[in-house]
Amino acid sequence: MTKEQISNYTRRISEANATQMITILYEMTLDYLRDAKKSLLERDYDTFERELTKAQNCISELMRSLNTKYGIANTFMQLYIFSKRHLVSAGIRRDVGFINDVINIFVKMRDCYRELEKLNQAASVITGAQQVFAGLTYSPGHLNEIVTDPYTNRGYRA
Repeated sequence: MTKEQISNYTRRISEANATQMITILYEMTLDYLRDAKKSLLERDYDTFERELTKAQNCISELMRSLNTKYGIANTFMQLYIFSKRHLVSAGIRRDVGFINDVINIFVKMRDCYRELEKLNQAASVITGAQQVFAGLTYSPGHLNEIVTDPYTNRGYRA
């Protein structure tokens, strides 16, 4: 994942509600899987294993975020377990097919959560985060972001 992607995810997380957080996790997982796939095809096995581990960590976070009050959580859990097993197999066998299977599952799940985002207008999960303003200022052709921090202590007092 590039520094620009990391910065973009960091900004989005600071502004996201609970549903958007799950969508972001799906997108991060997909980015890590695509990077792992690319590394495997280039025979860069160290990067492949690192990216695969990051994708598995994202799936673990999705597993922890399940609300077990609802019956569908069991279905999601089974999909996550299947995906993690497939990624373990991909790591052992170094087979892109396993990664492609997981990518196909996660693309569909991400798209479902994008639809749910339209229904959930809840406020951001993170309070006291810095606000980010973006616009074209004093740099023709470049997007400048300005971060303001109305709460210098972000809720913590020493």
